[in-house]
Amino acid sequence: MLKNNEKLMLTVSNIAIEAGNIIMGNYNEVLSLKIKKDKSPLTKADLQSNQYIIKELKSLNEEIPILSEETLVEWNERKKWNTYWLVDPLDGTKEFIKKNGEFTVNIALIKNKKPIYGLIYMPTTKEIYFTKNNSSYYSKFNNKGQLIKKTKIKIKQRNKNILVLSRSHISDKKKISEMKNFMFKKFNANKIIQSGSSIKLCYIAHGKANIYPRIGTTMEWDIAAGDAILRNAGGKIKTLDGRVMKYGKRNFKNKSFIARS
Repeated sequence: MLKNNEKLMLTVSNIAIEAGNIIMGNYNEVLSLKIKKDKSPLTKADLQSNQYIIKELKSLNEEIPILSEETLVEWNERKKWNTYWLVDPLDGTKEFIKKNGEFTVNIALIKNKKPIYGLIYMPTTKEIYFTKNNSSYYSKFNNKGQLIKKTKIKIKQRNKNILVLSRSHISDKKKISEMKNFMFKKFNANKIIQSGSSIKLCYIAHGKANIYPRIGTTMEWDIAAGDAILRNAGGKIKTLDGRVMKYGKRNFKNKSFIARS
């Protein structure tokens, strides 16, 4: 296993940053799109980032298996895993295609069905969230790759909550208005932020928002890294029946959940 948490953080951070560079190398190109079986889009950036991350994580420790959105493993093999990497090489492909900058590289380490380590890197802004020694941190880099900010983060409680909702799943203005009215009453809120990808979970961990309700299906690789970051910042993700999110499900699918501070 990987015993040196400081070394782990640094090495995986470098892997994620380089994967982000690979993604950005495709950002302004004409996109070659495919549609997967689940009807989600797939680009060259997804595949190149995935290939790089898997290669580097294997070099880091060959004994730890890897599960990625773009490199799935059969259940008969996976069900034996106790510890494994869980990767989304480009979370927010729809946002990447729209070129709004709201996409991330997600890397989590799962042990006993829990995310014990998480890292989320935002290539367009060079911001990174990660866990270390049971705490969560935020860092930002300049264009030369130099660290210009590093802070320990934690959740924030408010008298009136700030909600964060998915950008790509809500587009109709009338539905947004109806959703706002319902959500404000339901969660004692007075503000809604919309964002793509796992950035939503980072916002809660960083104290920029308080609640992220997600009704509908997500996949384990969508939220694992953000779940680790949120847990270590003092927050939690629970299913609608109040259960803590677990990983290693046969079909990878998460139930509807509420992430909160």
